[in-house]
Amino acid sequence: MRFSALIERISQDLSIKIVHSDDLYEISDVALLDGVQSEYTNTTVYFGFPAQLAGGRLPAQCVLAAEPGAPGAAEGCLALAGAESLFFLFNAARRRIDEDRGRGLYAEMMDMAAQGAAIDTLVNLAASRLGNSVVLLDADFKVLSHSTIFPISDPLWAENIRRGYCSYEFISAVAEMDAVKNAPYTTEPMVVTCYASPLRKLSSRFFLDGRIAGFVLMIEKETPISPVQMELLPVIAAAVGSAVSRYLPYLVSDATVYQKLLYDLLIGATPEQIAPRLAGLRFSPRLAALCLRQTRHLGQKRLRESTAPKLLEALPETRYTFHENGIAALIPLGQAPGLPDETRAALETLAKEEYLRIGVSDLFFAPERFARGYTQARRALELSARLAPEKAVCLYSDLAFYDLLSELPEAAPPGQFCHPALSILSRYDRDNRSDLYHTLETYLACACSVKETAEALFIHRNSLDYRLSRIRALTGLRLEDANAQFQLAMSYRVDHFTGLDG
Repeated sequence: MRFSALIERISQDLSIKIVHSDDLYEISDVALLDGVQSEYTNTTVYFGFPAQLAGGRLPAQCVLAAEPGAPGAAEGCLALAGAESLFFLFNAARRRIDEDRGRGLYAEMMDMAAQGAAIDTLVNLAASRLGNSVVLLDADFKVLSHSTIFPISDPLWAENIRRGYCSYEFISAVAEMDAVKNAPYTTEPMVVTCYASPLRKLSSRFFLDGRIAGFVLMIEKETPISPVQMELLPVIAAAVGSAVSRYLPYLVSDATVYQKLLYDLLIGATPEQIAPRLAGLRFSPRLAALCLRQTRHLGQKRLRESTAPKLLEALPETRYTFHENGIAALIPLGQAPGLPDETRAALETLAKEEYLRIGVSDLFFAPERFARGYTQARRALELSARLAPEKAVCLYSDLAFYDLLSELPEAAPPGQFCHPALSILSRYDRDNRSDLYHTLETYLACACSVKETAEALFIHRNSLDYRLSRIRALTGLRLEDANAQFQLAMSYRVDHFTGLDG
């Protein structure tokens, strides 16, 4: 809005006269003259009395009381008004600027959303207008987005953003705050403080179809909480709600009872806290957890609208929730002692069609163990990414030993637990261009069967007998000894883990 337009909108029946107006600057704010200002902002309209002009110098835009000594002409923008109406005009101008600012920001955010802007872009725009960091949360306190133009130094929220969600303990504590309990069912902002976080927060709800869908949270750091921010945050919340509803509905969806239960377990709810909610829910007698992650960045829309429905089609009675930029699922095993072949085949097909890698936990018997199972499934993905990146479906049972190795302290490197026979064979192979190291590994993998080992190596049994005799002679091993077989098999896995088997 320019000066002439502002004066026209606030004048009503009051006596106010524009002396001069070049309308060079878009108005961003209004302020009162205080008699000591040494510098003026060109985009601010100043209200006051001529005697309050420091050194008699006029701002680029001002409204002065029409009294003796008032300037009669000027460059820039100048209007004169009755002294009795000056402060009424100031308040009217303040309201107009705030309204215009809110409408402009809402329109800008909606225009960006309509053009396909990512939610991160909208949140950064909100942060730039508020002058502080902004975090966008859904109703379950998952972090949907956060601004990046200001550093988030609050330790609590830096950790929440790193995880992508708030802990169950944190959510429970927030729900008990008086400010939250007494908050109206509107976008009206509320100031929130808590002992665990040194900075105040300004929070406003956003809605979808009349229900609370999430929160826009401003962290007071770069600038203190101000009336302007109190005005703008509800506008931002309304824009976020409209943008999500029209263009980004996959970001926020209604959670089923099962989804809410699984999500609460993942973020730290204890079995005791969950137990009352299990009544009436049905679960398979044996269960396994899945961690599904995209191998291509296809986004949450693909996960929610394609991957999740296909998972349910492939494995009916599966329960799932969205977690850590992927899907966390609880699958039924019935009475099976492990992952059935047909279930594994279905997961392989899903992984191929949806560009996924899928981690599978060991089986467990109670849904309260879901969080532990999910951790196993996630670890299976993390370990296999290093040890078997070509695998799309990764079982924790195949990788548990490597998980154990990864937990060893730095002072106890895994290599120190290897049987010395492997080093002897590796050195001999290098010096003699033989293949005894790999021969022994294959022999152990084939349960010490000469026939199966010869077939796996594509050599004659007599050649294998010769190699095994060389191995015995070089290492002194008694290959028929069960304890020696265990130590050697473990040592090969250690070599694989440390990369010494290449």
